Amino acid sequence: MNVFLSYQFIVLFLLLMAASATGGWFLFDMRKKIKRFFGETGMSIEENNAKDLMRRTARLEAKFEELDPRIDILEKVATTSIQKISFIRFNPFQDTGGDNSFILVLLDRTNTGIILSSLYTREGIRLYAKSIEAGKPKYVLSTEEKKVLEDIMHKQ
Repeated sequence: MNVFLSYQFIVLFLLLMAASATGGWFLFDMRKKIKRFFGETGMSIEENNAKDLMRRTARLEAKFEELDPRIDILEKVATTSIQKISFIRFNPFQDTGGDNSFILVLLDRTNTGIILSSLYTREGIRLYAKSIEAGKPKYVLSTEEKKVLEDIMHKQ
């Protein structure tokens, strides 16, 4: 019976040795992966994160300084660029057929621009251009022109 117990102890001892060897190898491998991930600088995780954050902040500040003048130019151009467009076809006269006349409104951010009106008649086509400054027309507008101008200024 002693021989049987000694075999059991030997098997148990070998199993414990295998388990501790596996655990030791697992810890060694995990430490190697952690060093590879965080670098072998000897810094703590917090120090490494702070250094990375400072590096990223410096890079973003440099990029901002590069883009800031370009943004100023684009904002100046955007103020005077056409941003609001409206188009409507209509029939100004009852005795002609179809909606062959039209109104085209082109405005910038400050509601300054033009209204182009085309009136189709049997005798020909007439084209009118009227300037708009800050939402106010310089010339008298027709009912249709007033409606289109008000609609586009209140939409955007």
